Amino acid sequence: MRTHRRLVSVLTFLAALGITTGAGTLAGQGRQPQAERRRVVGRVTAQDSNEPLGAATVTVVGTALGTTTGEDGRFALAVPAGDVSLRIRRIGYKPRVVPAPPADGEVAVTLERDVLLLETQVVTGAATTVARRNAAVDIPIISGEELNRAPAPTIENALAGKVAGVLVEQNSGAPGGGLQVQIRGVSSINGTSAPLYVVDGVIVANDVIQTGINAVTGGTFGQRPFPSNTDNAANRLADLNPADIEHIEVLKGAAATAIYGSKAAPGVILITTKQGGQGRTRYQLQQRLGTHTIARKIGLRRFTLEEAKVYDKANNPTPLSDAELERNYQRCGGYCDFEQQLFGGGELSSETNLSARGGSQRTGFYVSLQDKYDNGLQRNTGFRRQSLRVNLTHQATSRLSAQLNTNLAKTVTRRGATGNDNFDVSPYVNFATTPSFIDLRPTGGAYPRTPYGVGNPFQTADLLSAPVTAYRFLTGGSVTYAALATDRQTLSLRLDAGLDHTSERDELYSPTELFTEQAKSLPGTAVNQSGTLLYRNATLSATHSWVPASRRFTATTSAGLQREQRYRQTAYVEAEGLLPGQSNIDRGSKVNVQEQRARTNDLAFFAQEELLTLGERLLLTAGVRGERSTNNGDVTRLFYYPKSSVSLRLPRLGVANELKLRAAFGQSGNQPLYGQKFTTLAPSVYDGRNALRPAAVYGAPGIRPERQTELEGGVDAELFDSRVSLTTTVYRKRIDDLLLNRTLPASSGFGTQLINGGQLVNTGLELALAVTPVQTRDLSVVSRVTFARNRSEVTELPVPAFNIPSFGIIFGTWRIQEGRSATQILGNVCTGSGTCTEQQLGDAMAKFQMGFSNELMYRRVRLAAFVDWRNGGKISSVTTAVFDGTALARDHEDGTRRLEAANGGASVYVMDGGYVKLRELTLSYELPAGLTRALFRGSTVRLEASGRNLATWTKYIGMDPEVSVIGNHNIARGIDLAGYPPARSVFFSVDVGF
Repeated sequence: MRTHRRLVSVLTFLAALGITTGAGTLAGQGRQPQAERRRVVGRVTAQDSNEPLGAATVTVVGTALGTTTGEDGRFALAVPAGDVSLRIRRIGYKPRVVPAPPADGEVAVTLERDVLLLETQVVTGAATTVARRNAAVDIPIISGEELNRAPAPTIENALAGKVAGVLVEQNSGAPGGGLQVQIRGVSSINGTSAPLYVVDGVIVANDVIQTGINAVTGGTFGQRPFPSNTDNAANRLADLNPADIEHIEVLKGAAATAIYGSKAAPGVILITTKQGGQGRTRYQLQQRLGTHTIARKIGLRRFTLEEAKVYDKANNPTPLSDAELERNYQRCGGYCDFEQQLFGGGELSSETNLSARGGSQRTGFYVSLQDKYDNGLQRNTGFRRQSLRVNLTHQATSRLSAQLNTNLAKTVTRRGATGNDNFDVSPYVNFATTPSFIDLRPTGGAYPRTPYGVGNPFQTADLLSAPVTAYRFLTGGSVTYAALATDRQTLSLRLDAGLDHTSERDELYSPTELFTEQAKSLPGTAVNQSGTLLYRNATLSATHSWVPASRRFTATTSAGLQREQRYRQTAYVEAEGLLPGQSNIDRGSKVNVQEQRARTNDLAFFAQEELLTLGERLLLTAGVRGERSTNNGDVTRLFYYPKSSVSLRLPRLGVANELKLRAAFGQSGNQPLYGQKFTTLAPSVYDGRNALRPAAVYGAPGIRPERQTELEGGVDAELFDSRVSLTTTVYRKRIDDLLLNRTLPASSGFGTQLINGGQLVNTGLELALAVTPVQTRDLSVVSRVTFARNRSEVTELPVPAFNIPSFGIIFGTWRIQEGRSATQILGNVCTGSGTCTEQQLGDAMAKFQMGFSNELMYRRVRLAAFVDWRNGGKISSVTTAVFDGTALARDHEDGTRRLEAANGGASVYVMDGGYVKLRELTLSYELPAGLTRALFRGSTVRLEASGRNLATWTKYIGMDPEVSVIGNHNIARGIDLAGYPPARSVFFSVDVGF
């Protein structure tokens, strides 16, 4: 309680300090006579189309006075008497400064389109923003238009490859998402790997609740029944509708993420959704139809009839007769393409989006509905999302405004049973044991048994049911009060609050008639799992801006308090030995139960000072966040996260319109996971009764967050009359107090304990180039290129070097070792004498990653393409080894040589995972206005054809180099084992605006 009172005292002092800076107290300022004012009216339009621009900001240069334009582009503003200038800004357009003549009359202002988004406002603090042109750190912005050029299953899919330094990789091709986002390399070894997501100011959950499919597959090295990280689950960002997004900002460096404290070391992704505005209601209807088909296959070995007979006699425990083998062979024409038969896809997918936005002078609204269905490649798999969003803004008085954002979504995900498997359930495990001359398709409703294994993948796909249903309610709002507004000072008080509640239900039914179930001692499995995620957070902030009489600078002081609560609960019930035809969990002969609950409370304060001077060319920023959390060992201790930055914009130098030098320093953290400070109790049986015993992991009562310290510097340039924008960033990110496992002596009664120690360093280079070589009324060309390179090194390690659990040294293993990369892969290399040593075989981290985006607009035609290039990066191809082991690899002779080499010790299954992917391709045509009015009575109609992942070029011999059988993981990425194949999508769309 005393700590809380101290925080309030600190905030009161900081607010008072900012308000009284330079000009005396507010009371004294209030007694000064109000300067004489006059009224100025004007209209803002677009230069290329002469259309009115609403929501443009109009401010009086050198003062704190300002207003915004209405839907008709008009504004009215009281300005000081005498000669003044107006600065007009609007997102998507270049700013202008124009004089406001003393005589009455309308000020006409035209704005040139800012296709490079140089003037967009970006976040600099918990309550402040600044024009991107002045930002002292690199904060990329992805517009909603760029995000939605081609249909994407989730927001993360749409982000892949588009931001330098942000690696987005899918764990599986299964519908419904399931991706990992990694910003500027590895940020932790055992801590959280995912960035923090903030939607309209509300911190939201992106948890993964494992589905429990492990009860059927035994994927965790045969251990079951409880959920594991091999369950191929999707993360909850899949609940959000990408069509609702206005833009996304990515906070990459600690100087930017420090405002979010101990949860921000992996980075922060800020999502802003669409809002309403003044003017008539505008409707947008979008209908998309398309399909997903298999993009790449691993390929199966082809046999001649004679080769089939030889293989059957050598590998079938009960060889087929020649007549029976020939019947099988002829049914598929000598080659049963299991991949195409099971994963052919082609079912119709659809997406319907309907939105309305508009409002009155005081109230604005945005409402949207979505119904989206993505077909799965495998039968009985797919993803459906239905969502409703309502965003409201209201100007109650000239001083009081409010905003409310709500989103309700239902998702149903069916991903099937793929990935790591020890019970012959996953299709690619079946494909690797059954030769392609055996027909496994059902005949007359009967599924043939394979003589080479246990499971029939067609039977499993048809009869196994594993839907995941999630309901999510996300709401957030803000109330802003302009406590003071004069020529020289403004003071605003703001309260932001939000709630994110998700209820998930996983239902798994594996009936007794499945061949894989009949092989068990207790056939028939059912799982019923419920999960609840609840995030609540609130922020109270004050922002004061002051301009001295000299008008030489603007000082902005902000401070506030933040409270956050997070709750997660899962209840898992599994039944084995079901009665035939029964799916209820109370119909089983053995029941397994597990429940997990986690609750975290955080309290923080923040304060920041910004100084913008030299004609808005020099920006100085300093701030700090103090935070405590119940996840820490000492729940009362405040951990401080400071930051500071400077940016200087230089005037024209040769071909450079502007050159910006910037440097930043910051610290952010990574909280311990819930419960790591405790020694937990494990269930046991004593004297025939239920009992508890201490678990093998000893608690860490002094555990504290990992701490990230980052230095970032860069040079940004606008060249050739702002037709070229170049951003160059170098950084050094050091992570101290890593969360590591320490082995304890056996005499302690425990196995390991989590400690803080060690150090990890990431260094990198990021480049972003945007070019508009042609920009006319009829023709526009915009090209963007991004480049990112990151290198990591474990510089300190207080425990012995250790391996990350994987599938054995033959497939490569990740080792954490002082002086080496955090993502190095080791394997056995043997000499002719038979001596084998573990040596570094490569690095899972790519040498570099590049993205190429091009958009061409000619009159009503638009063509856009995006290519993603990952150079290097090793992956572990266990799938290839499984096919080699049964001599069923497509390249059988090469597979035999690979297997022989592997037995000799060389890890031949550690392969190059580089690729070039055509991520997006879109062609659209907007019908002439006269035709649309005659046919549709609408203002705009656009026809569009688009595709995603249309082509992949890679040396990797497996299905897809983008894969991770163990899901999201800081280090052990790129393990390929019997996954769900990648999908290619093609869609046709009609957009009608009216």
